[in-house]
Amino acid sequence: MRIKQLITRTILSFALCSPLVYAQPGNRVSLQLGTVTVWLGEDKATAKQQIEAAGLHFNSFASSGQVGVSDANNVYNLHFDNGKLVYADRTWLPDDGSNALPSVMDAFTSLIDQGANSCRIEHLPITSPDKKLDRVIIECGQRGILLTYGTVMVAGKTYTANEIYESIGRYQAD
Repeated sequence: MRIKQLITRTILSFALCSPLVYAQPGNRVSLQLGTVTVWLGEDKATAKQQIEAAGLHFNSFASSGQVGVSDANNVYNLHFDNGKLVYADRTWLPDDGSNALPSVMDAFTSLIDQGANSCRIEHLPITSPDKKLDRVIIECGQRGILLTYGTVMVAGKTYTANEIYESIGRYQAD
């Protein structure tokens, strides 16, 4: 419960106290995935080439446009539409869930540093027999942060779903 309170306070502090920042140069919306930077509208072949050149794995899922990019410690999600990048995300929370507040601050700092200024904050909890998630979505134009806190049941086993994601673009489910 303490982490949830810290996250709520951090979100409120960010929303109430942050100064306006300047737009990202050239309006190129990008996201750092490990040592590689991808941007909205980037050609899939170009993204694949630079990702693989950096030693990351580029795993395309059939014709869905979804791609999983991974290294030894991280998995990033990308989505392409008509061969162009329309969505990418990365997680900020350490695998063991420790130090959540610094991770939240890192995600917000990245959002601000990349030019976020006009933001919308929405609370979207999910409660069903197999999911109990408290979610807060912060959208700033083509940039966003998703905070989740709760549990998900898969095949009769309950898993913790505490995550902090930074994203660019809009995810379009097939």
